[in-house]
Amino acid sequence: QEAVPSLPSFVFSSTESLVAMGSCCSSPDINDPVAIKGKAVIVTRGANLKKGDNFGSDPYVVVRVGEAGTAWSEKNRSAGRKSAVGSDATNPVWNFGFIKETASISKPEVHIRVFDKDTWTDHDFLGEAKFLLADLSAVETEGALTGDGAQGSVFVCGGEPGLLDEKKIKSTVKFEDIAPMGKWTEWDVSDLSSIPLLIGGSTVPAALRGLFWLSGQTSALVSFGGPNHDGGGCSAGRLINNTYTIRANGDRVWSFCDKRDDIAGTTANASDLVYNFVFDSATDPKKCQVWPEARSLNLIWKADVLLDFEMELKEDGDPAYPGSIIWRRLSYMFNQQVHEYAVVQVIDENGKPIQPAWDKFLEYQKSEKAGGTPGVIHYRKIEG
Repeated sequence: QEAVPSLPSFVFSSTESLVAMGSCCSSPDINDPVAIKGKAVIVTRGANLKKGDNFGSDPYVVVRVGEAGTAWSEKNRSAGRKSAVGSDATNPVWNFGFIKETASISKPEVHIRVFDKDTWTDHDFLGEAKFLLADLSAVETEGALTGDGAQGSVFVCGGEPGLLDEKKIKSTVKFEDIAPMGKWTEWDVSDLSSIPLLIGGSTVPAALRGLFWLSGQTSALVSFGGPNHDGGGCSAGRLINNTYTIRANGDRVWSFCDKRDDIAGTTANASDLVYNFVFDSATDPKKCQVWPEARSLNLIWKADVLLDFEMELKEDGDPAYPGSIIWRRLSYMFNQQVHEYAVVQVIDENGKPIQPAWDKFLEYQKSEKAGGTPGVIHYRKIEG
């Protein structure tokens, strides 16, 4: 079985390089075929904000979009966006925007929280405001900040994707900070009455939809579904610059055959291991380069001459798994292939098991090969 490689064997470069290759760090949504079907959200400025502390303020905003009337925690963190620090302590100018896919939201609500950035302590909450996306236009809408000790207001615009160009605002904002890992949860995979993992749907290419079994590995089921509550650009629910980022200890998107109390599991936890799947196409992917990332260390593996992870779509499928989408997962060391396994679609985008792939997954998961918890897989869940 292929275990998660331990950190001492890695040679890393800074995650700043992810911006260039299209990662969680930057998101030019205007070029994204899914996002362009959504709506533009722009936060222009704040006025008369409360000072965060006696040393002055460094105000920034975090924006989530979800169903109207829902709490902040119910709006998915992975699709949340974060501005840079504003240019003034009490009357900051942010002028940042993004495009939000809204097809899955019946009544989209823009939920904004303002914080004062602190270096050594928790960031101070300065207030929040909510706007119905349908009520926003190219003209600024002012919203008074509410919450304990809040004062002042924020100004917001919204509309069609072209509004970003009209306002000369480039959609290159950061995602909301990554959340603490969720609690370990178990699923008896014989029970299909309610599938607890997220399922990749219509916002990702057809070749990535459903749930996939990493056959014969310590990992069990993996999903390109989202958004979830991870944040940090992980499981955003769609490809960004041809890239989909999944956290190995992510919220309902990655599961394991057995409890993660071995060295590989400890390493993955300590490093907050993240995988960046960089595809050759955002709409019809056939090949993929996989870049592991130690998020807690702000480092990414890019020495692919030493160790290289790739995926290739089996366009003609596999006779062992008729009806399933199959990816070949290939590992190389010094340009020589050293390992291969199949990434097999076992649940379709509608949540239905695909046969015979599902039964073969069940057979493996209930065997001794899967570890000490036969029939049960383990995943993390962040409570909303």
